[in-house]
Amino acid sequence: MPTKEDMRSLAEDIVGSYADRVAGIAQLRETVKLDLKGFQDSRTAMAKELRADLAKIVNDMKSAVSAQLKELDATHAAMSREMRAELNKGRQTLAEDEGKRQSEAREFIGELCQAVAEGKAAVKTLLAEFDSTHKAMSREMKATLARGRQILVKEEKERQGQARQFMGELGRKVTEEKTATRARLKEFAEIQAGARDEWQTLTATMQAQRVGVAVEVKPEEAVAAPVEAKTPETTDLRDRVFEYLANRPDGTKMTELEQEFGVARIQMAKQLRSLMDENKVEKRELLYFAI
Repeated sequence: MPTKEDMRSLAEDIVGSYADRVAGIAQLRETVKLDLKGFQDSRTAMAKELRADLAKIVNDMKSAVSAQLKELDATHAAMSREMRAELNKGRQTLAEDEGKRQSEAREFIGELCQAVAEGKAAVKTLLAEFDSTHKAMSREMKATLARGRQILVKEEKERQGQARQFMGELGRKVTEEKTATRARLKEFAEIQAGARDEWQTLTATMQAQRVGVAVEVKPEEAVAAPVEAKTPETTDLRDRVFEYLANRPDGTKMTELEQEFGVARIQMAKQLRSLMDENKVEKRELLYFAI
């Protein structure tokens, strides 16, 4: 037959295991929160890296165009020097065939102007191609970034959906555990009530054997519980207990109340039960709170 201490130990073990499960649930929530934060940090780092790559590509294209322009300037300067040399040679023989040289000079100047015009057109075409290439690259990078954002948004929605599903499953498991705990507590109460009935029966039987008279034992449900008479002392103690609980919003254990007011556990339990019947006090696990 289970003893009173065995029953109390069993109840404390049940309550303690429930507290451990609640702590585990809190730890799972913190883990999900850290995973979401890590995902946000990785997404920010990816965006910074893409911006850095785009800036590098733009700088490389600028450097290439600058080098080509410098090379074109050098070629134009070399051509100018060569033309000046040819003109100097032409001046030396200009006296011999002035008309021929003037015609050749005009022809040469025409070809030179055409070459310069063609060079300018080539440079303009090159710049237009560079600008078109730069715009195409910009559009491609923007499209890539947009696709990346869409992928990140989609993954974020999937993660949030998984998190919501996980929290729903977790809530259902917690509800199931609460229901199972209530069922076990109810079963424990029934076992305790049966133990009390058996003990009353045994006590009555032993008393009948001592005095030689049969005693009828009524079930506990049929016997009305005695109502404790309210006295000024009990009323004052109940009021002081309520005031003590009201000043401690974090809750108080039964042992602390016993030590504070110096009364036995059974008397303190009666006062707490009276306050709970009046909806002034509620019990959560092993703690009592003022309402």
